[in-house]
Amino acid sequence: MRTKVLIIFMQLAINVLLLSCGDQKASNDGDGKPAVTVNTQRLSDTSGFTMSNGERCTIVADATIDYPASAGEGIAVDSLQRLFAAYVLESGDSLSLKEAMQQVVANSMHQYDFMTEPLTADEAAEANESDEQATINYATSTRVTPIYNKNGVVTFERVDVVKKNDKVTSVTHRYYSFDVAGQSYIDLSSLFRDDAIADVCQLLKQQLLKQNNATGNEQLNDMGYYNVENITVTRNFFFDDNGVTWSYLPNELAVEAVGEPRITIPYDELKDALCDESIIDRLK
Repeated sequence: MRTKVLIIFMQLAINVLLLSCGDQKASNDGDGKPAVTVNTQRLSDTSGFTMSNGERCTIVADATIDYPASAGEGIAVDSLQRLFAAYVLESGDSLSLKEAMQQVVANSMHQYDFMTEPLTADEAAEANESDEQATINYATSTRVTPIYNKNGVVTFERVDVVKKNDKVTSVTHRYYSFDVAGQSYIDLSSLFRDDAIADVCQLLKQQLLKQNNATGNEQLNDMGYYNVENITVTRNFFFDDNGVTWSYLPNELAVEAVGEPRITIPYDELKDALCDESIIDRLK
């Protein structure tokens, strides 16, 4: 009898232990641990020249880039870094991560190459006779940082700002998400079925109306939005704890004065559009 009671007690203890381990595993799967750790690289460059009209121009370009430095056990971070360089830094396959980061600053500088036309003899003489010459200052900055970094997914936000004489003339936000374990860029096919894209477009349109307290396209047009009827599901999206947010670049969905419209769709409203093994199933 004693032996039987002891056996029953041991079985109960084992069951409790198994249940405890099971609960612990569930709490650790998708528990919000960082998908990657990042390091930060800062770069800058400066140049100056005299334009054909005699005005002097100075250009300052800088970049602060958080890039993936390590990932989970057994995950090759170098593959993730190549994806990061290709998509976030818009580099070619032949460039290393370091070279790709340097190219970000170089590209910022080169966008002003059209202004560096050499002076003609008459223009040079006129410029030399001027006691005071106007100076134009351009400053471009790029900031890359992770804004979602858990559940095996990392999303990087890239913000590019252009200033002319300390006045902001352009701001753009772009988003890039990666499946860390799968070593892949997350595009629309990683989220939705092909035949459900039109349904997601309708959700975007409905949510845009709701966000702006508008009853129809005419009201949105009055607010500066255009082509709302043909709104598209772009690749410029990011994740958070509540849903997927699409961000539209200036003049993509609305006039420049509106800025960059954002439309957030909660995960639950997207469930009928998900593809098999959708990344979203991991995030909800």
